[in-house]
Amino acid sequence: MRPSALIRWANLEERRRRQQKGGFQALPGVIVSVFLGTLLAVEIARRLLMASDSDVVPTAIAASNLWFAAAVCGYLVGVFGASFRLFWRRDSKLLASLPVPGRSLFALALWRSQRVALHVSIALACGLIALGAFVDWDVAARHTLPLAIGFAGAAWLGPAASLAAGAIVASDKAQSMIANMGGEFQAPRTTWLSILPGLAATAVAIALISCASWTLGGRPPGGSIMLVAGLGLGIPIVAGVWAWTKADDIVPAAVREVAALDQEILAHIERSTPSALERGFFGVWLRNPGAHKVAIKDASLARRRYPSPYFLIPVGIVALWIVAGTEPDAYLAWGGSILAGLVVYALVMARRYMVEPVEIPSLLRTLPISPQAAIAAKTGAAQLRIGLIAALGGVPLILRAPDFAGTLVFVASVTVLALAASQAWCRRL
Repeated sequence: MRPSALIRWANLEERRRRQQKGGFQALPGVIVSVFLGTLLAVEIARRLLMASDSDVVPTAIAASNLWFAAAVCGYLVGVFGASFRLFWRRDSKLLASLPVPGRSLFALALWRSQRVALHVSIALACGLIALGAFVDWDVAARHTLPLAIGFAGAAWLGPAASLAAGAIVASDKAQSMIANMGGEFQAPRTTWLSILPGLAATAVAIALISCASWTLGGRPPGGSIMLVAGLGLGIPIVAGVWAWTKADDIVPAAVREVAALDQEILAHIERSTPSALERGFFGVWLRNPGAHKVAIKDASLARRRYPSPYFLIPVGIVALWIVAGTEPDAYLAWGGSILAGLVVYALVMARRYMVEPVEIPSLLRTLPISPQAAIAAKTGAAQLRIGLIAALGGVPLILRAPDFAGTLVFVASVTVLALAASQAWCRRL
């Protein structure tokens, strides 16, 4: 199957699935991007319109920092999600069982990553319109460089990093070398599908932040914006070309290996267990024996299948501590963006607890476990993550905030909304 034919088939299937969901989820991604971009533009315009004459420059800097915070969060999600578009989408198992060329499979993942990067860029472009109208069009034009760097990272570097991780997962030789280096500690093979995209996302974030001072007329790191632009754009392009040339050799074996590993989840191979914190929380919070068993099962399978939250959320909390300790100019913009991103990721994990391969709802309904117990188990896991993020990351952010009341209201609102959303979501089981 040619790449163009596979992309057309996947787009048709995705459009039909989206229409079946109805409501907000049925809207095309472009419309959602314009809506979110309009909210960003309105917030930037509000800040600039409410600034007095003496506060115009500091407010313009804060507005630019807000835009950069949105760019970092948006593009990082795009880069980090590349592995899911290549290996873990709903149709991945079907494609793995078909004689589809590796380059066609990679072209589909590349198309999806480029589309996500485009949607993020559209939302950010709406924010640049507000910056140009209320600050300066030259300043807005300078922001197009980090826009291009972020697009290149999400569209090309993320899929290339996922392909490299897939090569490690599918290579017995690479696994043998890692086993010899790791000694007694052996992480699941699929951990690499989170580690390498995570490193790529970190590199994109550093490149974006490096452009922040230059966009406002300052001196970029290294003294040359050409160096930042060359690395920020050149590395993703080179990585994308490398991945395209290697796709036929790597993708089929990697997709089949990841699909096969998913089938081993309930076996003793690479068996994982809940963390001590999860075991303690479930033992205290879930008194129903059925709910406790479901929670332990979910935590074990999720840790085996989705290891990334166990290092991504702690890294995000450390980032919140850094924001609280350094107190940057756009304190709430940076801290709030990181906190909101972590909470959204916790909600994404709550969703994964309700679908395959962690849960099979039709099978769960045949077990002697009441629906209320299953809902309590899945809600408890989501609330544990949200509570940890709020307590370990949100509280230090509040205590060090220049605007104590405003930060308190923001953190409390995000936490309450996330807890309510997790409760409502898990009740759909």
